[in-house]
Amino acid sequence: MRRIITTIALLGLSLSVMLAPTPASAASSVDVTSATLVARGVAVDLTLTVVCQAGMSGATNLTLRQRSGDRVAHGTGWAPLRCSGEPQAVTGRVLADAGGFAFNRGVALASGHFELCEQENCEFLDFNNTVRVTR
Repeated sequence: MRRIITTIALLGLSLSVMLAPTPASAASSVDVTSATLVARGVAVDLTLTVVCQAGMSGATNLTLRQRSGDRVAHGTGWAPLRCSGEPQAVTGRVLADAGGFAFNRGVALASGHFELCEQENCEFLDFNNTVRVTR
């Protein structure tokens, strides 16, 4: 009887250790907090609020799409990130596609993908938010 209780206790303990969150799986989040026109719509500075585990670093690719009449203005950019464990602002510049349309004030769709790594562990965050572009 004692062996059975000990075995059950050890199994429970090992399961709780296996299911406990590890630093690499700690919750991370990203929100688009502002978008500001640059050079009369040639670019937009996107500011993101990011929370991620201290010690991780990487970058995000940024995409912005905005309706411009019956067409769509589109652009891409990137921003580096070194995580502090606290909410932090990250700003990246999205350049309008050459030969495309300029960005304007108004609603746009900001999306992107973060790749954050620490030694052997990597974490991937996607975001897709509507944002109001201002001057």
